[in-house]
Amino acid sequence: MRNIQFEGVRKSFGGVAAVNGLDLSIAEGEIYALLGHNGAGKTTTLRLLLGLLEPDEGDILVFGSNPIRDGNTVRGMCGVLSEDVGLYESLNVWDNLMYYADIYGMSRVESSSRIDGLLRTFELHDKKRTIVKGLSTGMRKKVALIRAMLHRPRLLILDEPTNGLDPVSTTDLRKMLSRLAKEEGTTIIMTTHHLEEVQKLCDRITILRHGRNIFTDSISVLQDSKHYLENGQFSLEKLYMDMDMEQGEDDE
Repeated sequence: MRNIQFEGVRKSFGGVAAVNGLDLSIAEGEIYALLGHNGAGKTTTLRLLLGLLEPDEGDILVFGSNPIRDGNTVRGMCGVLSEDVGLYESLNVWDNLMYYADIYGMSRVESSSRIDGLLRTFELHDKKRTIVKGLSTGMRKKVALIRAMLHRPRLLILDEPTNGLDPVSTTDLRKMLSRLAKEEGTTIIMTTHHLEEVQKLCDRITILRHGRNIFTDSISVLQDSKHYLENGQFSLEKLYMDMDMEQGEDDE
């Protein structure tokens, strides 16, 4: 069942098309990567999905809801990690997370248990009374990830989720996201330039260029194919670069 649908979606700014006839279909429980250069339309696509922008043309459905008409409903089902972690630097970790749990409408008992468990998972429990301003970049990213996951959203949107994380934390995050998708049915959409992480984690990818979907396929199918190989192994980086070169020639 496809629970996120874009059909012929267009959005322009000042006569320039940021999203240009986009068709996209994502199933519940998928880990899905939106790839493309800066300016390819990834951020605009996500803002349209969340109902923060209204499309000029086309239709969008998120779990059966229209993001413009039912924006609060759609956003309530989502957890978002943006490039700006958006934490209150003068508050400690625990108070930051409790504040957002209150916004999500979680009870104190539920939120305390959930926060405690996630802090332990991300090995931040000993930092729960630390003021956020005193945390490293990687630790702040972990706290922001916890905030996005607090209310067990049906859809988790992650912008460069592994930036600032050390290799161990990156591996732990990959395991957690896989568990969320497989065991809890959470749909995860991520944007990143770390193609190795995409290859290890994601079920399917879409490559955007000039706001258009120029390529969509599953990682498992690609890995079983005999295309885009490096040293006998499938390479997402080679696929991405080859696709970019092909499209660049078409643009000329």
